[in-house]
Amino acid sequence: MSMSWFKFVRCAGWYLNTCPGRQLKVQYDEMKTANCMNCDKFFHCQGNYNAVHVCGKTTINIRIAKKISDCREAAQDASSVDSQEDQKANKFGREGGTTDSTTTEATTTTITTTTTTTTTTTTTTTTTTTTTSTTTTTATMTTTTTSASIWSLSIPTNATWSQTGITVAGNSNGSSGSDLRSLFTPVDIFIDNNYTLYIADRDNNRVVKYYANTTVGVLVGGNGTSGRTSRLLSGVKGIAVDQYGNAIVADSDNYRIQSFPPSSTVATTLASNSSTLLIGQMRDLHINVNNIIVITDSTYSRVVKFNSSSGVCTIIAGINGAGSRADQFSSPFGNFIDENETLYVADNGNDRIQNGPLAVIVDNNGYMYISDSGNNRIVKWTTNYSAGGICVVGCTGTGGTAANQLQAPRDLKFDANGNLYVSDQGNHRVQKFTIQT
Repeated sequence: MSMSWFKFVRCAGWYLNTCPGRQLKVQYDEMKTANCMNCDKFFHCQGNYNAVHVCGKTTINIRIAKKISDCREAAQDASSVDSQEDQKANKFGREGGTTDSTTTEATTTTITTTTTTTTTTTTTTTTTTTTTSTTTTTATMTTTTTSASIWSLSIPTNATWSQTGITVAGNSNGSSGSDLRSLFTPVDIFIDNNYTLYIADRDNNRVVKYYANTTVGVLVGGNGTSGRTSRLLSGVKGIAVDQYGNAIVADSDNYRIQSFPPSSTVATTLASNSSTLLIGQMRDLHINVNNIIVITDSTYSRVVKFNSSSGVCTIIAGINGAGSRADQFSSPFGNFIDENETLYVADNGNDRIQNGPLAVIVDNNGYMYISDSGNNRIVKWTTNYSAGGICVVGCTGTGGTAANQLQAPRDLKFDANGNLYVSDQGNHRVQKFTIQT
């Protein structure tokens, strides 16, 4: 007796799908494509789509309908099928998700599949619940897969950070420079799965990255010369990296969004200023799990989202122009969207929340971490807003170049362990503050 064996997974995240008789690696991502990793063949998860794919000596039927992907291996013995029923897909995280050897990881994946077949039609109903939790001694990264995966950083409510910063990029004495050991007004920063630090080095007109535990940067895009070619940048003010490793850059003085692939310093323009798409001075950008780019546009005092697939740009906040009303901004800088898709904006011109706020991040507790640039510090606001902000780092009361001081900090990010990184733009450096709790 022989029969077909089915493995169902949602088209979201990254999966290793083990079929009977051999390991078939099928990769699913948020752009709704399925990829056989044995030969890099891609399939699109759009509509109802069936494909017969020959990989080596094995024929694999890839059936894609709506958001469910069915990897159908060739017919197997019933006993082989039974022995494989409990195999599960391994799911790997994305932005901010990986941890080092000190991390304790617990992964639970429950897949329930019911298949009913008549002689004429086949109806498949699949319920997938996937929970992945990775815990370190300091912070927990949790992802829940529903229609899309969203990484959220959960910082312990009683967390504190070392008051002595470690310079991880740039010069610790606060001096600027154009060599790859130096920075010149670093603004936006981004940290990927591997703890690689990306920096929008504004006045050097470039984006550089620093691998973990290195002090020499690597060029991602731009070369120090202001320009508008596909290799050059001008006044770069935003950086984020998508799930494919593309560096998405707010090339602000050129009024365009550039995408640099992982292995090239030649960019593709995703969006640029035109009569139908007005892009002003971009101060910050983020990418959500659906590859939607969220941009803070200071020129028009608004926040917009850009769909790189459709090319459609939509205003999501600040539709009524500059001002101080609740539905208006004045020269907004940083933005952040939490797992509930609530938008937070550092409304710089209105000094809302703090003195000249430039960046904001919100953790799973609902606590806001704000770059209080005018006061040369990072502050935390709990959900008890009436209590005011609590100083996190840079608490000396004055700006300076000492390890416990900041000078007009611009952006902040956390790594997967809860360590805090600050772009200390006035000191032309990026500081790391180690979590203590």
